[in-house]
Amino acid sequence: MSCDSTEPRRDPRAGILARLGPAPCHPHRDRTGTLPRCRRCGLHERLCLCAELQPLALATRVVIVRTAREAPQPTNTGRLVPLVLADASLLARDPAQPLAREELAAPGRRTLLLFPEPGAPELAPEAALEHPVTLVVPDGTWRAARRMATREPALAELERVSLPAGPPSRYRLRSHPDRACLATFESVARALGILEGPAVRARLEHLFALFVDRTLYSRGRLRAALVTGGVPPRAAYSARADTRAEPSSS
Repeated sequence: MSCDSTEPRRDPRAGILARLGPAPCHPHRDRTGTLPRCRRCGLHERLCLCAELQPLALATRVVIVRTAREAPQPTNTGRLVPLVLADASLLARDPAQPLAREELAAPGRRTLLLFPEPGAPELAPEAALEHPVTLVVPDGTWRAARRMATREPALAELERVSLPAGPPSRYRLRSHPDRACLATFESVARALGILEGPAVRARLEHLFALFVDRTLYSRGRLRAALVTGGVPPRAAYSARADTRAEPSSS
């Protein structure tokens, strides 16, 4: 979940249930009407991350349940999860239409809600010994995620787990007074590190660092020399733009 102390603005177009499947990288104008953004990863087109997002095939299934207010936020990290995991989906919560349990749970799988409430046991590798795990992760501000976890019937009845204590969040795009709070993508990375192994966590945390650093660079808050993986050259952006250009008529 995104631990942001500032509530984002509501987007009236968001709020329908949807699964985000593979989609091409298309440009669109951001809120200011200036720089085009990739519709998949949300970054400015020149800094598009899609070439790095090769889906991992894992035993664990991840379901992100996102609040409507989170959908238009360019700093949202939940949108990246279905792009990096082959068996992952993103559902947009609509309070007027409760989630169906079938969207979260599946026969032969153990369904767990990753939510750090008091008393929730820590996630451990043993959780997946008897059955593969479906990990459900709320995606929204801290307050919104808490409300969703308690008010959404399909989530309220799920078995809950928390993450063990770890290093502070590296999510420098939003602020929260509790340094133990993690971004949604960070939470998924650490959970899969427990269930799938440290190599998976390392891969996901590298992608997270790319997303955060490129966003900070686009805002003028990070020098190019400090961006993880470097800043994509303009030639690469031009090549991507050329492949999307409409063929000229003869």
